[in-house]
Amino acid sequence: MTSKSLFYNLLREDGKRRLWSMALSFLVFFFTFPVRTALSLSERARETTDYSYLVSSLKQWLGFQNGWIAVLLILLSLVMGVTSFSYLHSRQKVDFYHGIPVNRKHLFWVSYFNGIFIPAAVYGINLIITMGVVAVNGISPFEVIGSAFTGFVLFMIHYAMMYSVTVISMILTGNVLIGVFGTIVLQFYFVCVIGVLEFCYSHFFYTSYRGGGNLFNLLIDKCSAFALFLVNLDRLQPGTPVKTQAVRIFAVLAVTAVLAFLSFLLYKKRGSEAAGKAMAFKISMPVIRIPIVVLSSLSGSIFFWSIRSSLGWAVFGLICGMLLSHCVIEIIYHFEFRKLFSHWKQMVACALMAAVIFGGFRYDLFGYDRYIPAETSIESVAMSMQDATYWVSYGKAKQNSLGEYYWEYQDSDDYAFSHMALKDTAPVLALVRDAVARNQKLYHNSSFSPNWEDGRISYNFSVKYRLKNGKDVYRSYRLSSDEIRPEIVEIFENQEFKKALYPILVQTPEDTAWVRVSKGEQTNIVSRDRNGTDKAMTEKLLFAYQEDLKELKVETMEKENPIATIQFLTKIQAEAETKRDETQSSWKYSDVTSRGYYPIYPSFKNTLEVLKECKVNVESWSNLENVKEINIDIYQFQPYKYTYDDKESRYMTINEPQQVRQIMSNAVLEEYSSMNPFGGREGNWVSFSAVTESGTSRSEVGCAISLDQLPESVKKEIEKIKKDV
Repeated sequence: MTSKSLFYNLLREDGKRRLWSMALSFLVFFFTFPVRTALSLSERARETTDYSYLVSSLKQWLGFQNGWIAVLLILLSLVMGVTSFSYLHSRQKVDFYHGIPVNRKHLFWVSYFNGIFIPAAVYGINLIITMGVVAVNGISPFEVIGSAFTGFVLFMIHYAMMYSVTVISMILTGNVLIGVFGTIVLQFYFVCVIGVLEFCYSHFFYTSYRGGGNLFNLLIDKCSAFALFLVNLDRLQPGTPVKTQAVRIFAVLAVTAVLAFLSFLLYKKRGSEAAGKAMAFKISMPVIRIPIVVLSSLSGSIFFWSIRSSLGWAVFGLICGMLLSHCVIEIIYHFEFRKLFSHWKQMVACALMAAVIFGGFRYDLFGYDRYIPAETSIESVAMSMQDATYWVSYGKAKQNSLGEYYWEYQDSDDYAFSHMALKDTAPVLALVRDAVARNQKLYHNSSFSPNWEDGRISYNFSVKYRLKNGKDVYRSYRLSSDEIRPEIVEIFENQEFKKALYPILVQTPEDTAWVRVSKGEQTNIVSRDRNGTDKAMTEKLLFAYQEDLKELKVETMEKENPIATIQFLTKIQAEAETKRDETQSSWKYSDVTSRGYYPIYPSFKNTLEVLKECKVNVESWSNLENVKEINIDIYQFQPYKYTYDDKESRYMTINEPQQVRQIMSNAVLEEYSSMNPFGGREGNWVSFSAVTESGTSRSEVGCAISLDQLPESVKKEIEKIKKDV
């Protein structure tokens, strides 16, 4: 009973010492919650904002989604941690506190817990006031109290974790300013390590997948309390699986408990004579200095390498980073310049460690870029070619809690890797071996040449190896060639590869509502599911197109280019378009309704036949009779001429019927040619607009043609324009 009373009295006395921090905390939270909420609700009341929207906005502000509160608590954890144990940095105060007839254990826990109780009490009181403000403005507090309480609990446990790091830093040091620097080091050192390593991965390892981002993203929330807090701001949101949330919350509590216990042990070991010194424990000096000097040396070398790509400049940067960091830390430790090189052997060792790490990346000493799994160890592979699928819309249309429609984007690699498992690994591995040999010749020898190319066609592709031991390995490659490689043809004509490349191949009639066809400026709904009356035609079109796309060969794509596009709108896309029409907002949800267009090639006979049944005049798509004029913008031949002479015509106009027919017979529609990964756009191409006339209407469509396929007279005119530049 006496112990409890003593502990309470000590808490109260310690609180009196912190009245200024209480007042500061109260003001910050008062303006953040009650005042800001009152201002927001009064402004929106004048705008007659929807009630559900007001409630949703309040939940976001009071809940764990509020990044501003996170910033406040991070700063507050630093302030409270410093004020809690700043007395350890003054010899007079240490003598006074340690002269009090109270166990040092009680002194520690009183100071530690008061640094948590004060902001928690201030935060909680202002939340209660905010509930009153909410009620006064006509909103039931019970609508938002759940989010407010959840936010309070989550923010405070993360605050306690951040605060504990500052406490450890204050105990390890003997000076307030150095204690603040120590907190920064503890919070950001490993974050910087990950940042530097990720840069090295992306800059030196030319087969690293996303610069090693996938690997380092898994480590980032494990490297510091600060990083864990920021990651949890995103991961602990409504909709996240309960199991995931529980694991993350338990991790925060466990880290906080470990840090608190560690700080208590350090406090017990800390001598009173440490006050006023840079570091309270002599053994911690090299433990902190050596990692910082190694990181600084490595950072200096890669900084100058990234500027000049020279080994000499990398060595210069390494020496600069080593000297600056080592000398500055020694000055901080000893408060005198004569100690700059008192540990020069450790300094040299740090430089050698940094040099080994730099050389390991620069010359691939660890064989990262040379790595190719043994064919017998591979269960399956997945391959993504970003250049061939950048026009494909991956993801799905969704509707949020406010009834708004949005597109949930999915990365093309993520989609392919989650939907593909090729058992035939031979063609993929053949490409990989050639790409690895190219990388070793190009990047990891003494003559570094990042701009060298050995072919007209470039393949950029990423591979996911699923090994038989259950491990997944990711790599990215770049390969050049003078022609389309047979392995690429084999891969693209693999049906399993196609299904993972084009989401339309797995779309079902049950999820398909409308079908839209687009040709130039004309866009028409050709099949709309009106109470099921057009369902049969929609299903027929979907199956016909899927069949044509499955049968599409690389040889066909080399000879043909798309002549139109088709879109199979999902039910949610159709709902979004209907909602937009009802509200007469022409651009609303356009990002949702414009997704999912696929090319129609002239050889898609099944699709074209069904479109004819839908009364679509597909014959006119390849009919050249209505093209009366071709206009070639001559600016494309004058890339460095930015001024325009009014005396000269900007366009070269061709209206001679025979020349028009010759050009249009070889031209491709620019709008759709990008959908063809094998369209053969290498070499010199000329862009132009084809003018069509039908009755009184006149329209233009953008086209392109190879310079070699133009009439001789037109080629001579273009050569003359180029010479005049």
